[in-house]
Amino acid sequence: MLKRHYTVMVVPDARGSMKRFQLRGTQIVAALAGAGLVVVLALVAPVALLWARGVSGDLAAVQAERDELAQRTAEVEATIADLRARLDLFERRTAKLAVMAGLDMPSLGIGGQGYPKGLEGLTPAARADVFRSEAEELSGLGDLLERRLDTVERAFGEQSERLSRIPSIVPVRGLMGSGYGWRRDPFTGLRQFHRGLDISAPEGTPVRAPADGIVVKTERNGGYGKVLYISHGDGIVTRYGHLSAYKVRPGARVRRGDVIALVGSSGRSTASHLHYEVLVRGQHVDPMKYISDEGLFY
Repeated sequence: MLKRHYTVMVVPDARGSMKRFQLRGTQIVAALAGAGLVVVLALVAPVALLWARGVSGDLAAVQAERDELAQRTAEVEATIADLRARLDLFERRTAKLAVMAGLDMPSLGIGGQGYPKGLEGLTPAARADVFRSEAEELSGLGDLLERRLDTVERAFGEQSERLSRIPSIVPVRGLMGSGYGWRRDPFTGLRQFHRGLDISAPEGTPVRAPADGIVVKTERNGGYGKVLYISHGDGIVTRYGHLSAYKVRPGARVRRGDVIALVGSSGRSTASHLHYEVLVRGQHVDPMKYISDEGLFY
């Protein structure tokens, strides 16, 4: 077929002359193949175009996802770094409070870089593991710091309670008279050790508790007249003499500043005043050792 020759006759309308064309078989086959190729291309081209657009769209979507993942990764890294910085600051402040409370707390070493580098080369799953590990570590540090703060708060609470039981203010406003130590007895003129502090004030002046405590006893005691005792714990007891009246009963709990009695001149006394003593484990001590500067002028 390819070697044969074929004659093609073209017959026009009545006015024209007939034309003949002679074609080889190869030419016919080539023409048919070309026509077929055109048809195939016409059918395939739209499909190929759609496929190319799909691939391009998929690549763009993948790139967009990668960009979003990178942004979220950066945000997570920044958040974790911020949390670590906040925990570090919290730890340093807690450490200062611990020192003030007299506690020894070693550093946790939260500060520093504290975050692994080179995450860019990790798969999303590997990054998630890193983030999870970091979050667990920070959570554990947060729990530890919370327990430390609880310890510090308890220590401050105990110290505050202890301080509230120290007789740090004068029990009555008045003129300081005889202090703790040797003096001339106002009745006999003999040298005698004075075991307390005398504060002159008008009769009926309120006497206030110098610290928190419990009223343990009221009695009439010879030379001291009407006397009241308060126990403040830790072996500290305060005693108040020459009173004119009691304002509390034994067993009552009192706070610093509460009115407990009234100044008088009962017992062996030359004028209205308060005789005030401080005993530590049964031994008399100078009350002024406990009275703060502010306590003199409360």
